[in-house]
Amino acid sequence: MSASLARVVPLLLALLPLGGATAADYKPVRCDTREAYAGRPLHDTVTVAPAPGPLDDTPFDAATRQRLDAAFATLYKASGATAASAAVAAPGRGMWTKSVTPADAPLLYWASAGKTFTAVVVLQLAAEGRLDLDAPVSRWIEDVPNGEAITVRDLLAHTSGLFSANEDRKARAEPRLRSLEENLAIARQHGAMFCAGANWRYSNTGYDLLGAIVQQVDGRPLDQAITARVIDRLGVKHTRALHADSDTRDIAPLTSTKEKPIDPRWPGAAGPIAADAADMTRVLAALFNGDLLPAARVADMTATLYPMFDSGTYYGLGLMVFDVPDGATRLAWIGHAGGTPGAGALVIWSPQDRAFVAVALTGDGSAAASANLLLKALQDTAPPG
Repeated sequence: MSASLARVVPLLLALLPLGGATAADYKPVRCDTREAYAGRPLHDTVTVAPAPGPLDDTPFDAATRQRLDAAFATLYKASGATAASAAVAAPGRGMWTKSVTPADAPLLYWASAGKTFTAVVVLQLAAEGRLDLDAPVSRWIEDVPNGEAITVRDLLAHTSGLFSANEDRKARAEPRLRSLEENLAIARQHGAMFCAGANWRYSNTGYDLLGAIVQQVDGRPLDQAITARVIDRLGVKHTRALHADSDTRDIAPLTSTKEKPIDPRWPGAAGPIAADAADMTRVLAALFNGDLLPAARVADMTATLYPMFDSGTYYGLGLMVFDVPDGATRLAWIGHAGGTPGAGALVIWSPQDRAFVAVALTGDGSAAASANLLLKALQDTAPPG
């Protein structure tokens, strides 16, 4: 791993995963109106234009496959994972994938990387004219703190100010499935972290609300909406949207030496996906190629980027942008990371490599470092043109 990426990896691991770190002390604010953003969002829109192009299953040449196989062996050993799935796909050049999983549990849990699926469904409903991104949350759900001012767009971008229930110390000490009402009760107990629109703070509870809004607008639970609108639409065969009663026997068990792993069904709309890595690259490619959303809606996902916890990471609408320093080169990754006790994941498009990479691991290893290792192996093969 390059020294510059080594500085970035701890940041990527701290992206407030589903079991994220406890919130720092703060004074709850009282507000019933929106306020101007207090920071400086990045307005020079990051785009994936021109569209990457469709993926196919044509394998890379033998030499490239050997390098990627060797990189996978290194990352698997270094991560201490008990299961892993990885894929690299370069439109017009080839695809490579490799998984080490139990025979009866071939899927990996993608944690917060599944937020992109939730966001896509919400943006599809907006594109169909069935949902206004700038409408208040109170239109659909009552008793949300500051719900008259928080918009659907705020929930997607994490600018709502809602306390994320998974940051509550008691909730973290007693991890379990909690209903939306239970999570909202925790949010009400803590109060708003800031007025809607005034700042940025990761909130899984905000994505809980998006799942409930989808159910009202689309007339079916979020997992069914994701299945119909993304999974079945694209024909991906190794991806499942999870719900509270899902059978999880085909998901590689989460393992951790640091914290008790969660059950993949618990996060709901904040992390609803189990899949293999090849399918995750196909879904992200389909999104960027306009197969799931109109081009204008895809552009909206990175039109305004809010600085996250550390310099170089930004959040849009269900997508993240990583401005990764690598020596004299700026690496712009576009996608989403995910992490929770027992699992780590990352799926991104690397414009400078013109390649997608997806990695999911059980255990406490770094999916970001693993993805970088795979891209380094690919870089030995120059892209066409």
